[in-house]
Amino acid sequence: MAAAVSELTPVRRAEFPDHPRSTVVTGGASGIGLGIVRHFLALGGSVVAVDRDAQACASARGALTEFGDRIRVVEADIGSEQGAASAVDAALQAFGSLDLLCNNAAYHPLETIEAHKLDTWRETFRVNVDGTMLCCRAAIPGMRQQGYGTIVNIGSVSGVLPYATGAAYAASKAAVAMLTRALALEVGRYGITVNCIAPGSIRHRAGADPEAEAPNIPMGYHGRPTDVAEMVAFLASNAGRYITGATLVLDGGATTGRLRAK
Repeated sequence: MAAAVSELTPVRRAEFPDHPRSTVVTGGASGIGLGIVRHFLALGGSVVAVDRDAQACASARGALTEFGDRIRVVEADIGSEQGAASAVDAALQAFGSLDLLCNNAAYHPLETIEAHKLDTWRETFRVNVDGTMLCCRAAIPGMRQQGYGTIVNIGSVSGVLPYATGAAYAASKAAVAMLTRALALEVGRYGITVNCIAPGSIRHRAGADPEAEAPNIPMGYHGRPTDVAEMVAFLASNAGRYITGATLVLDGGATTGRLRAK
């Protein structure tokens, strides 16, 4: 009689396709999230864009009609167990599997600690930390069964280098980075990688010019949503198959150190 396989027995990670066939992007109806959605659709994949903003969802549906049945836009609050489960279920029901979960949804209040409302503080952690954990928890069983999967959590350089009035956001993003590391330890044996991308100044609002002068950024310019999307794609490909538990800073060098005054 064959010995039972231990829960700690590593499994060989299955070969990834060149790009994920099925992806869930939270906060995917606008901003950086929509940029990630567009990128994976352009690569030929199928995507579920999840967002709690009804107006943004309606706008995204209209803007993405060219991709036909490869796009689903789901209105859901991923900070709740039901909302997180519905996001993952939408991909499984529509596309049969989930290769990539990109946790991008975030709440970003600006309040000093002295003036911070407890409800605002809790909402920041509910969306940014609880939402990330709940979506990961919902996605892992299917990824474990298929023998591979990628989870990419979108953090922030604020989780490394905070700023005044952004304490809740910074603390929540630091928590996301640590959650990433802990989860990577738990699921690596199932062929699942878990990483965090910490973007800096990414110009994603309509009319914003990423080429505008940025004297505090060594590269001299701001990032674009495509910069984030391409890093997500790298982590979800075979090229990134041996990277897990990492936080990759994407900020043009802004947090590297101080530039000397000329």
